[in-house]
Amino acid sequence: MEDKSIGRQEKEHFLDTSVVRSLLLATPIYQNYLSSLLSNQKLYISNYVQMEIKRSYLMNLISFYFILRLDAIKTIGEAISLWSNRFKGSELKAILQFIPQFFGDYQLRTDNTQDKEDSLFALANYIKRFEFLLRTRYKLINDATICYRSLVPLEVDLNDPIPGLRAFVSEFGDVKTCRSRCQIDQFLLNQYRSEVEKLIETASNLPRNTNTRGFLNIVNNLREILATGAAACDCKKCEKIGDAVIALNAPRSMQLEHTDIAFNYLCPPINQPHYKHASENQVIMNIPVLNDDED
Repeated sequence: MEDKSIGRQEKEHFLDTSVVRSLLLATPIYQNYLSSLLSNQKLYISNYVQMEIKRSYLMNLISFYFILRLDAIKTIGEAISLWSNRFKGSELKAILQFIPQFFGDYQLRTDNTQDKEDSLFALANYIKRFEFLLRTRYKLINDATICYRSLVPLEVDLNDPIPGLRAFVSEFGDVKTCRSRCQIDQFLLNQYRSEVEKLIETASNLPRNTNTRGFLNIVNNLREILATGAAACDCKKCEKIGDAVIALNAPRSMQLEHTDIAFNYLCPPINQPHYKHASENQVIMNIPVLNDDED
């Protein structure tokens, strides 16, 4: 599918979650690659994008903090080992991304019991700084979803971080209350209903293969939401359609910057300018990008 990218000097840029996370957490080579393309540009994100990073990264860091606090865990190395045995997928990726940055900032030994308390303090400080950076580095667009989870505050006193971390986890994890205060149902069923119908129509004409699978999975969930109504719009379902929410919410006057291939199918039907960047593997391993639909 053709990528309707536009000149980088002509438009402001709206960053998908994958690009923001990579700019903040990827390897230096990949960060430099993205920065070289986006430097000196006006970069925007939404509260919803912030929420996705808090859900996929920050919440895992906080969980790791409480694992490190366990009496049975004597070193940060033991905490990493336990995490790698207990968690897979996105949870494991979060800690793998965290480790290089963490040990680059602090001179801590993974196998030394005397460093545990210093590690706990440093981790709480890292969590606090990362959340602040996420809130302040990029300009915000108006978020039509009114995602309440994105507004949950993280207030950490480094002298006693536990109450603040627990309060954040409790409020962010209270999806029933958060959902009652957001407008994702209005966003999908009213404001952008015609665009959602266009995405469903587009999917009906596509074969299922490696390139289209993610997009088709998103559309199946959108189809269920249209059929069921507001009752289908909960935080769990919202997680499954996150790329569609970001594409729909992106200002049409901005170019959406992304790495996920699903946007190659989400953006054209709704006339959203977009640009798919090479993946981290492609950049680091110098893999040629043959066409825009290859991930």
